Amino acid sequence: MPSPVASATRSGSVAPPKGRPSLFPSKSINPDLSAHPRTNPIGALSTLLKLLSSLSSRVGRCQYKLTPAEHALSLHLVSILDPYVYQGAKTLSTVVSAQTMPIISGLVYQPTEILDSIMSFLDSKRDLLNVALCCKHLHDVVFPRHFEYRFIRCKVSSLSVWNHLLVNHSLARNVRRLEIVDERSSASTMPRGMIVPRGITKRDTDLESTDDELGMHKKQERYLGLALQMMSGLKELKWSCNHSPISIEHIWSALSMRCTTLDTLEIADNLMFTSKSSEGNDAVGSSAGESDSEREEGSGPVSVLPMSTLTNAVFKSTRHNYGARKNPDMSRITEVLSRCPSLKNLQVTFVRPTRSQIGHLPLVNEFLEGRWSNLTGLSLSGVRCAQTTSLEDFLSEHRQLESLHLDVSGVYSANFHLRPDSLPRLRELTSTKVVINAILGCSLSNGESTLRPIETVKGFNLSGMLAIGDGKHVDTELLHNLKKHSSTLHRVELGGWHDMDDIKKLASSLPGLTYLDLGKRLNVNTNRDRGGVVGPVTNFEEWLEVLLTLPELRALHGVKFFYEISTHNIPNSSSVGNPASLSTTSTSSPGTLHAQQTAGTIPGDSVVAAKIQSQMSLMDRSRMKKNDWTASMLVWRCPKLRRVDYWEDGTSRIIVLTRGPGSSASVGGGASGDQAVEGEMGTVRESSKVRWEVRRLKAV
Repeated sequence: MPSPVASATRSGSVAPPKGRPSLFPSKSINPDLSAHPRTNPIGALSTLLKLLSSLSSRVGRCQYKLTPAEHALSLHLVSILDPYVYQGAKTLSTVVSAQTMPIISGLVYQPTEILDSIMSFLDSKRDLLNVALCCKHLHDVVFPRHFEYRFIRCKVSSLSVWNHLLVNHSLARNVRRLEIVDERSSASTMPRGMIVPRGITKRDTDLESTDDELGMHKKQERYLGLALQMMSGLKELKWSCNHSPISIEHIWSALSMRCTTLDTLEIADNLMFTSKSSEGNDAVGSSAGESDSEREEGSGPVSVLPMSTLTNAVFKSTRHNYGARKNPDMSRITEVLSRCPSLKNLQVTFVRPTRSQIGHLPLVNEFLEGRWSNLTGLSLSGVRCAQTTSLEDFLSEHRQLESLHLDVSGVYSANFHLRPDSLPRLRELTSTKVVINAILGCSLSNGESTLRPIETVKGFNLSGMLAIGDGKHVDTELLHNLKKHSSTLHRVELGGWHDMDDIKKLASSLPGLTYLDLGKRLNVNTNRDRGGVVGPVTNFEEWLEVLLTLPELRALHGVKFFYEISTHNIPNSSSVGNPASLSTTSTSSPGTLHAQQTAGTIPGDSVVAAKIQSQMSLMDRSRMKKNDWTASMLVWRCPKLRRVDYWEDGTSRIIVLTRGPGSSASVGGGASGDQAVEGEMGTVRESSKVRWEVRRLKAV
């Protein structure tokens, strides 16, 4: 007769000996691994659920603990279920079918953790939005964790934001761009306001303590530093906090933790232009409550680790008096830049505070000792150079420069000469006539026939017809150098000009210009008491002769040709917009327009135009016709001209000249400037040969 143990073994269940605890309390669970085939995932899932549900019924220390045998069985069951989890719920069907089920694969069917990791490689919010619009599952992954954390803009005092990022480490890793604005920023200076993630439960007042207001700044600094350490994916930092005792140098230790990921650094802080050994009494504008110990602490050394990934750096001073010094210095900036071997674009701008218009400019000679092999863009503004030889050596050894902006005092034509073959790849140049002549006149090693690929020149002034020096006009050398590069030079932006003779000489030297900005007219008092409105030019025929020599010109700024159109006599002007956008080149009377509309020759928009013109005053009608004639003459003399100035200064509007389908030629090329435009209103007549419209520049 077989023993009971043997019978139990054959029946599929194990009966433990008396006096010993059972490894499997439930008799329905078979511990034999071979009893659970890999072809039966439903049975494996049922067994695993029974095993896990039995843990809560155990007593004492055995509760929620697996024995070695149970652990081995659970791993075996999980290995059975694992291939079927990624194939969808249909694979777990109990019906055995001879037909092979199709394998479901793709991004949507990946686990949530994998999708979250994939989304971390997308830095642009536009790309994240496109992914989130695919399906609801991807939307649930992108929006709670990624979309709202890519860009954060707040103040140093936003303790709730720093605490939220400090507690949620996984969310802090999703921050790519951080902008810290000034404590005194308002809605007028910051139109888009603060940008912080939703779902932050705590407020700033919940984390602040009114018992110790002097320690509040220390607390803000500590929270900000800890939050920065958690932002392991941070790539861009913009610091504009200038009215707080917390300076950028106080968070260098935390920022150095992000040196392996940080790509762009922009700092607008007066304390960056202070010397390490500056004394507290040297400050121009310091707060009344700032103690001597705080000033000494603000002038301490800057500890910065190497920033191997930093490619873009911007350092600016502000007009505020807080933190400014009578004797600014660039030693701190030089020390920071010495740790950036991969720097590509650098901008250093210094402006004097509003209450201190006198004083020294920061000396740039120590900075010019640095060398960056990958530097392609450089901008130095508001600084001075004691020895031009250091500037000459710097420009000669940075052969990769493509964009150069120099506003450096102390550089004169007698003491500034570049070495041959300097700046062979330069494309954009912004500086004074002395620097422009030295660069354009510098020869290259390949011969005089080889020229630099100069495309844009900005910032210089034309001296006028009476400026004579050494028996010749002072602009002769400049115009000669510009004419030598006329084959590649297509954009010129002047700082100022004196008379029409300057413009005629410039146009004859550069006939292939596509963009011309004249700047402001010098030594001429213009009447600007009418809300920024200046009347059009009186020598319009002379300007037409100049435009005749510029056949490729597409944009002309700095001179006004159009009369102002009043909106007081126009009904519903707020909804209609500017009446100039409804202008046509036709000089027909309102009765003629009404007759054409009745005959069906004018589209629906012309009905509105006819109604508006019938309600205009006689002065506005006369100005409208004059503007129509002006547009026709401009396009006739310069067929490709598309953009001219609006009649009012200080607005983000321009006047666009276009041709209708009825014309024999079309305006080519479009706007040559870097700014795009968007229309305010539609046109009036489809059959107009030339029409002008007021358009608004897009905010970038």
